Amino acid sequence: MIRFSHAGAEHRLDAGAHWAAPRDGEHYRDAPEGELAGLIAEVGAGRPWREAVSALYAQSRPWLHRIVTDPCRDLFFRMNPPPPGSLVLDVGAGWGQLSLPLAASNRVVALEPTPERLGFLRAAARQEGLDGRMAFLQADFQALEFGPCFDLVCCVGVLEWVPRFGEGDPQALQLDFLRRLRACLAPGGRLVVGIENRLGLKYLLGVPDDHTGLPGVSVLGREAALRRHLELTGAPLRVLTYSLPEYEGLFAAAGLSAPRAWGAWPDYKLPSRILPLGPGLEAAVLSGPPVPEHNGYNGEPLSPELQEALSCHYRSLARLGMAGALAPSFYLEAGPA
Repeated sequence: MIRFSHAGAEHRLDAGAHWAAPRDGEHYRDAPEGELAGLIAEVGAGRPWREAVSALYAQSRPWLHRIVTDPCRDLFFRMNPPPPGSLVLDVGAGWGQLSLPLAASNRVVALEPTPERLGFLRAAARQEGLDGRMAFLQADFQALEFGPCFDLVCCVGVLEWVPRFGEGDPQALQLDFLRRLRACLAPGGRLVVGIENRLGLKYLLGVPDDHTGLPGVSVLGREAALRRHLELTGAPLRVLTYSLPEYEGLFAAAGLSAPRAWGAWPDYKLPSRILPLGPGLEAAVLSGPPVPEHNGYNGEPLSPELQEALSCHYRSLARLGMAGALAPSFYLEAGPA
């Protein structure tokens, strides 16, 4: 299916195969390793994976349960599907929320550094009969080298976390990450990034950041946010999001084309409304019912008073043609410049 290199050695990964780099460093985890081992065993024994996840998390961790099982997770790619038969790289594939539906009509390389999450994805793919259309890479994306072979690269909920697991200037690490993503694209290929807007209206109104759980920090400019986070926590801020013009600048510096942007409500994690930025979005905000929003850190619904304030402000912004710029999340699509 693909060729790649790791630590100077060349490798080939065929459909249905799994390759793992030596385990090193810290990886993102949203559930304990042992807990997922039990879940993988249940799925491998034949219990439907959604049923197994629901039994474990529907009551104890409803936010994680929704993140893993809600069918809206791949809404953007159902609205903007790649041509059937495309070769897709899903960077930070997680539990397979994008890899599995995309594999129904494409060839997918699921890249996930956390072993137990990739183990769950492999078990779910076998159960769905999709493993023959997939390959599974357990590695840090930045430790791999690919040729320009992918028709679609998905980077959804990943770019903001890159500095958390690296050393050096956070923005420089994100820029290098984007350059590596660009290098994977085949001629005519596209990169799709799903990420929060640091100037999302709900954050400006005091809703905590999805990554730090802190209000009023990530919405600040970069230097002010870094300083304020250090003052509040004693630790450096290593998870960075940006405004739309700032994302456009990062994409340009990485050698990517100016991104086409969509606003996503209530966010890219559980989208129910995805609209391309432009007059159509502003008209939809004015004419359509408001989308109930939530705290993206823990999934709790916002208060009725805050929901009403968001609705009123969005309508006022839409009349100025500015509602899209303050959407809570973006999908950004670009190709090589």
